Amino acid sequence: MESLRILVNELRVAEQFNTDYNQEFTKEFAVGETVRVKNPQRFLIRDGLSYSPQPINRNYTTVTVDQIFGVDFEWDSVDAALKQERGEEAIRREYLKPAMAQIAQEIDSRAALWAYQNTNNIVGVLGTNPTSVQVINQARARMQQKACPPGDKRVILTSNMQVSLSNAQATIFNPTTVISETYRDGLINTGYGFRDWYESQSLYQHTAGTWAGTVEMNSAGQAGGSITVTATNGDTFFKGDVFNIAGVYAVNPSTRRSTGVLQEFVILQDTVAAGGAATLSISPAIVGPGSQYQNVDSLPANGADLTLFPGTASPNGKIGMNGLALHRDAFALVGVKLEKPTAAEISVQSRDPKTGIAIRFVRMFDPQQSKMINRFDVLLGFGNLYPDSCAVRVLGGL
Repeated sequence: MESLRILVNELRVAEQFNTDYNQEFTKEFAVGETVRVKNPQRFLIRDGLSYSPQPINRNYTTVTVDQIFGVDFEWDSVDAALKQERGEEAIRREYLKPAMAQIAQEIDSRAALWAYQNTNNIVGVLGTNPTSVQVINQARARMQQKACPPGDKRVILTSNMQVSLSNAQATIFNPTTVISETYRDGLINTGYGFRDWYESQSLYQHTAGTWAGTVEMNSAGQAGGSITVTATNGDTFFKGDVFNIAGVYAVNPSTRRSTGVLQEFVILQDTVAAGGAATLSISPAIVGPGSQYQNVDSLPANGADLTLFPGTASPNGKIGMNGLALHRDAFALVGVKLEKPTAAEISVQSRDPKTGIAIRFVRMFDPQQSKMINRFDVLLGFGNLYPDSCAVRVLGGL
């Protein structure tokens, strides 16, 4: 429990993931490594009195538990007799805190990687740190336009982004409490529509793909999670690249009216163009007018141009960091308990009721080598809930 407490206190990115679906993995029977999460129904309005039933569409997203990792260490009998630390405080300082800090870093890093590679909305310029809080307001506006639920929004930025934005705060005098905190701590802690601002070293840099010439849709009316484009042989499309399509605007999911912003898509798999074409796996899937789940005002036209990292001049091969603006309904995190062996000196497991993250600790004696073997293990997984509505990448420099 002490290890778990230390671990949970270290999390920044992962704590903003939705953990409501942990219960699916606590049933008495095995549910498999993947659980399907049903999206709520959406309906279209009927005009007049004529009865017009709509089909019930059972749309699902999946949460897959496939990430197992841990920390191991050991000591032999001589070490235990002559060098082993004694006392609870020494054990906490020398073993628990370093182990949990490393596991917490791993959880947060994996969560940050998942979030950035599955978030299609972007604000800012790749390769350049924002110098105005306007970019954070743009992230808030993007969530608002796409009907993200109010409250529970957080911003997670790199240290250099915080430095750049904190300097922008120097000319602002109200609210005095917030400005004082910025002056004292050197970073922004709250404001601009986000409850909490965090500084994290877990965030990832991204290198944009390279397009030698124009990339365009090679047929009209394409929809779904895969599109085919005309491109130059050797063009690279990297997982995490973001693009928009000329004439294809995002819509508010409730009004189904255009937000005035071209819909952005994220590439889910590395792809290299061959034979003058490339097939791209994208998120969100393109859903046109007439569907309850419409997310664009029209399907792409034949020959419609794609723009890589809109807002970034000459994005080919550019490198930059990815801050995150997240609502807890963007992504899911699920932690699962592991089997506890009985033939062990110590075999214990604790699960945090809030995050669902479980840590197993096992200690066993190896009589052949006269060593005490210790291991911490964690099993968890991630899934997409509503990243198109509830997640925005804040682009920046290194």
